[in-house]
Amino acid sequence: MPDTLKSQTLAIDDLVSSRCRELGLKPKDVIRRCGYANEAKGIRRFEQLQQGNFESTVGLLRALPGALELPDNSVNEAVETSKRQIQDAREAAWRASFKPHAIILTENTRPEPIFVAALIGVDTLLRIDFDLTSTQATWRTQAIDGIRARLKRWNSSWNNRRQVEAYSLPAFGRPIGFVVNYAVDHAVRYDLDGNAVDMLPAAYRVGRADLRFR
Repeated sequence: MPDTLKSQTLAIDDLVSSRCRELGLKPKDVIRRCGYANEAKGIRRFEQLQQGNFESTVGLLRALPGALELPDNSVNEAVETSKRQIQDAREAAWRASFKPHAIILTENTRPEPIFVAALIGVDTLLRIDFDLTSTQATWRTQAIDGIRARLKRWNSSWNNRRQVEAYSLPAFGRPIGFVVNYAVDHAVRYDLDGNAVDMLPAAYRVGRADLRFR
């Protein structure tokens, strides 16, 4: 959970907590009402729900309106509000920690296979951090050098004389250009030779790939 959210209470947690107080219920009472025979598992799901983990608590959420004597829409609305809270907190954290950097653009906008990107890390593959003690004028060169270094790392047949388009990054394929994120609200897209192609109104961001074991 982002640090900016730790001082807040998620809407779903507020709804469940207040309803439990009204009905005089403890968490173990709620999970029993939700049909959990395994109390430890139920408590774990209850805590995950309080933290905004909605993927692992689908079953609990489905049973919650009946357990707390609430209409379905009140729980659904609290979940949607909580998701917005989490997203807003992540956005605020990203903006607060922003540093200029480059993102490698590749032929595959969606990694394939996705587990490879999740295992290695999308940022490890595509993000190039700058030496910010150098001037902004060097950032394009740093990006180009970073692309070559990244390709050299992942291609055992690397040859400095060959064009970078001859090589690929795991899961993402061949590079086709890069974006320099100068600021949260300013970025420029370049071709592989460092020629400006397009101005962007906001920093270019890549998605996340998560690897989970059950």
